[in-house]
Amino acid sequence: MISKTSAIVVRIRHWSQTSHMVTWLTPNHGLITTSVKGACRPKSAFLGQYDLAYTCEMLYYTREYGGVHPLRECTPLQLREPLRHNWRAGTAASYYCDMAASVTLPMQDTSPIYHLLETALDHACNHNPRIGHLLAYEISMLHHLGLQPDLTPCPTCHTPDLKWIRFSLASGRILCAHASPVALTEPAITLHRDVIAAIRATPTTTNEWQLPSDDNIALGIRRFLGMFIRYHLDLSVAARRVAYELLSAANQQ
Repeated sequence: MISKTSAIVVRIRHWSQTSHMVTWLTPNHGLITTSVKGACRPKSAFLGQYDLAYTCEMLYYTREYGGVHPLRECTPLQLREPLRHNWRAGTAASYYCDMAASVTLPMQDTSPIYHLLETALDHACNHNPRIGHLLAYEISMLHHLGLQPDLTPCPTCHTPDLKWIRFSLASGRILCAHASPVALTEPAITLHRDVIAAIRATPTTTNEWQLPSDDNIALGIRRFLGMFIRYHLDLSVAARRVAYELLSAANQQ
């Protein structure tokens, strides 16, 4: 059976000297992995037809029990050329794709994540990505996955004069003094009130991709999201660290 869909390339790896395994994110079928035989041959019909962060229309042979599907045809719809010329944009796009590939599965409706990734990649093409853009993307991704942390302070326990607030990584919410004894033994971290306020003010619709310019607040958000994501998602710590280190070094130059 031949299937047709639009898809974003999120991973490419060598299968042999002349062939690729390409992982795509689709809006209605989740992740799809296709084999592209002879992709690297000089006269291959697939040369220049796909690359990381391309949006393509593809035809592939659907295997009945999933697995790897042979790719039949591929036509690029959006090449996003700025990602090849601006290394900051390329760094951000690589991390966006890696995160999207890590949190989705085959054979599921992933249209919210697909459109989030599409918006993030387009934004990276038109702006110079910074640390705040990566953080905003992570917050938006957690929102679409239903894992957005509940950072609503308790009006009784967390009075305005209380600057540091305990947050439970396991339950994903702020700890109160009257929480159950079990909740009080869960893995927890301490967050500054300003960090909590900044995260709560960040839009999850990707209409804006900015966070506060205060370096201390940005660092607090980065560390918090890193621990929260590592606790709840099977995401490569190395990929996240490299992306942040590269963009941090760029901001200091």
